[in-house]
Amino acid sequence: MGDFSLIPSFIVFGVVIVALIVGLAALRRRARRRIAPEIGRAPARVPVDDLVRSANIQLVQMDDAIRSAEEEHDFALAEFGEESTRAFADAIVTARSRASEAFALKQRLDDEHPDSDQQRRDWSKRILALSDSALALVTTQSRSFEQQRRLETAAPAAVKRVHQDVAAARHRIEAASAQLDDLRGAYAPSALSAADNDTAAASEAFERAEQAATEAERALQADPLAPVSKLVQQAESDVRRGTALLDAVERTPAALATARAETDAAIQAARGQLAEAARLRDTVEDAAATALIVEASSRLESLVAKVTARAARDPFADAEALSEASARLDDTLAVARSAQQRLDAARAALVGAIAIASSHIETASAYISGRRGRVGPDARTRLAAAERELQLARLEADPVAALDGARRAATLATDADALARYDAGAGAS
Repeated sequence: MGDFSLIPSFIVFGVVIVALIVGLAALRRRARRRIAPEIGRAPARVPVDDLVRSANIQLVQMDDAIRSAEEEHDFALAEFGEESTRAFADAIVTARSRASEAFALKQRLDDEHPDSDQQRRDWSKRILALSDSALALVTTQSRSFEQQRRLETAAPAAVKRVHQDVAAARHRIEAASAQLDDLRGAYAPSALSAADNDTAAASEAFERAEQAATEAERALQADPLAPVSKLVQQAESDVRRGTALLDAVERTPAALATARAETDAAIQAARGQLAEAARLRDTVEDAAATALIVEASSRLESLVAKVTARAARDPFADAEALSEASARLDDTLAVARSAQQRLDAARAALVGAIAIASSHIETASAYISGRRGRVGPDARTRLAAAERELQLARLEADPVAALDGARRAATLATDADALARYDAGAGAS
């Protein structure tokens, strides 16, 4: 019986042991639950030893790059001068400052004082960030001067090419000017004024290019290593600007022919619209609406007679004036048309309106392209708006809405052209 008397004690002791085990397991589960969300929200961290090794590698690469950049800066200073290399020198100073901080952190990692894993991780990340930024600074500057040195090496050939381009362009200007002279009897001076201005501006651009190329050539003759890349780039830029203007001049005969065809088509459409107005005005009961139709018809009829009677036309201005007068008459006829008639009329007018808007947009775009540095944001904004309106008009299923959009596009393009010419004139003065 003595042995059996110990059983309750063993039972009590076992229950206590089991309770302790269960309690410890619960504590571990709660700890895991607190940690698990953090692990679930972020990727597993790079082992700290790998991070330290990466920092060591990047430190060496950074230091080598800075030393190479210092040597490159010395060459660039002798070649291009202090002013041209000031940004390079500033970049090296900044990179050296960041390198100094990075090496100080590296020393703290290597000293005799023990560091925690978190400290080793934080300092290694900081070393990587400093090294990356310092490396990027000097690498960007070094590559910039490598590019400039290539430009200097290619400068003699580039100067020769500029002279050749200018010579060829002058022959083109002579041919284009002769072609414009042949057109003067058939067109009003206002129709050719834009081309005349473009011809003069192109000649000035080619003259500037020739002067810059000649200056670079003389500098190279005095010193084959003279820094002339800026002069060469200026000359090449003027050649491109002059070429764009000359391209616009050479497109003038075709543009005039297109505008004249559009004007002739607008005259025919206007005659049809006048005949329709004569038929419909008697059906309108409102006397005020009838008076508006009569007034708009008279204005359009007078304009058609004036345009057709001119010996020398300005088809750009004529097409715009006809479009405006036709639109005004169309508005007055709206009350006399059925819904289907309005759609049919809009479809008939839409083709011409889109052609006119496209022509105005092309004219404004060519003018702005030839004077990029002298045209402000207002003209460019209106041109972009005109292009959007025309694109929407082309996509619009409702011909009435499409016609309105095309006319808005033409108006915006006309405004853009006027603003661009004002900006260019103000810049020239």
